[in-house]
Amino acid sequence: MQNHYNRYSHCLLSVFFLFLSLMIFSEQIKGQEWEKSMNLKIDKSGHFLIREDGEPFFWLGDTAWQLFAKLDRNEVLRYLEDRKGKHFNVIQAHALNWDIERPNAYGHKAFHDGDSGKPNEDYWKHCDFIIEKAKSLELYIALLPAWARSHVEKKRNSSKDILLSNPERAYRYGLFIGNRYRSHKNIIWVLGGDIKPTRHKVYDALARGITEGAGQGKSDNVLMSYHPPGGTYRPPATSTGEFYHNKLWLDFNMIQSGHRIGNKNYERIMEDYYRTPPKPTLDAEPCYEHHPVKHNFKNGEFSAWHLRRRAYWSILAGAFGFTYGANGIWQMDKPDRIQKRSHHKFFWYDALNFEGAGQMKFVRQLFESRPFHIPDQSIILSSEGTVDDRVQAARATDNSYWIIYITNGHSVDLDLSKVSGLSTNAWWFNPRDGLTYTTQSEAVRRPFDIFQNDTRQSFDPPRNPGADNDWILVIDDAARGYPAPGAVSNR
Repeated sequence: MQNHYNRYSHCLLSVFFLFLSLMIFSEQIKGQEWEKSMNLKIDKSGHFLIREDGEPFFWLGDTAWQLFAKLDRNEVLRYLEDRKGKHFNVIQAHALNWDIERPNAYGHKAFHDGDSGKPNEDYWKHCDFIIEKAKSLELYIALLPAWARSHVEKKRNSSKDILLSNPERAYRYGLFIGNRYRSHKNIIWVLGGDIKPTRHKVYDALARGITEGAGQGKSDNVLMSYHPPGGTYRPPATSTGEFYHNKLWLDFNMIQSGHRIGNKNYERIMEDYYRTPPKPTLDAEPCYEHHPVKHNFKNGEFSAWHLRRRAYWSILAGAFGFTYGANGIWQMDKPDRIQKRSHHKFFWYDALNFEGAGQMKFVRQLFESRPFHIPDQSIILSSEGTVDDRVQAARATDNSYWIIYITNGHSVDLDLSKVSGLSTNAWWFNPRDGLTYTTQSEAVRRPFDIFQNDTRQSFDPPRNPGADNDWILVIDDAARGYPAPGAVSNR
């Protein structure tokens, strides 16, 4: 009997270890496939990014500016794994502390004697760890080698020397950091940092150094943008396209709609979309969840609804993705290292599970469930609205689907003759939970109705109109057989 039991136990253990080995092997193969296709490039339309294998790439970013400067390795793991679990695929961070004299979590400064020509190997090994860990989780790092507002452009009324004081220094630093991360295909390079550029030769030199280092002199091997100043006091937003659109090193534009309630980021995105030559664009710094409006808590805080509407407005206006931000995480506030007392309310780990952070994956899932789109408001027969009542729309290149975002859930009139085919499947997609609903608020995995495509039709979203009752109406050519909105495999 004992021998039978031992053989049975041995058999079970063998099966378990075989299963475990297959799981590990499967993950290794998956990782190798991702690494082979992780290079990003511009698609033929000039408006979107695709991977090396031609697969569309939807940018879902998170803002973690002080990731490299403040978190230790255990904290880095916790943060990156959390963001991976929430379907983010890009982390925006800068390599250097805003204050170059402040050390990282291990007491190391980036440079000896504050000289960009004297890198401190201990500091950069920690950066290596973060970038490698992100790569293992299939995360891209949108890396700012220097924060322009601190390290390139001298602040007003400041006598403090800047780090990259001339083109020669900028080139050498760009060459250093580019060479260091030449083999890291999960880096997207971002110049600038919260300021309108004036020292153009310095940025050109920095871009040239990075390209020679990371791209071996070939701009096609490097993906690069510029982070512009905010729209908080320059509504509706500021875009890189206003000053650097025609730079050869600029592959895509970024806008910053910033921390003002009424900023209509869709206006600036649409301007970018129609610039020539075409280049992709996105809102890389909208308002942050629970951040004080106009930098003062007396004005209130931004909610998940404010983040959702900035996301859907901008993407339907032509952006290739969106970057989310959370107060507490953008500055990586810790009990012993609070960035700005005037803005502090949460430590970084308390902000991981903000409502909006958990809802961003539904943005990605929705747009990954349909082919690339074109911004188009022509289907809307009723008012397009402006802010709280804004209606934003986009369509397939062949008109086989339309996506309409209704900011406060009021009724809209649409011209269904704009949809291809004879009949239309209509879906209500809920941006709060990623499910589809009937008009009576019943969750279903089927269209809530089918309409003829030659009619003017009024659509009334579930629940009562008002704040936080945003809905997405997806209407498809019934003959195309599109899946339910948001029904995609995880990528």
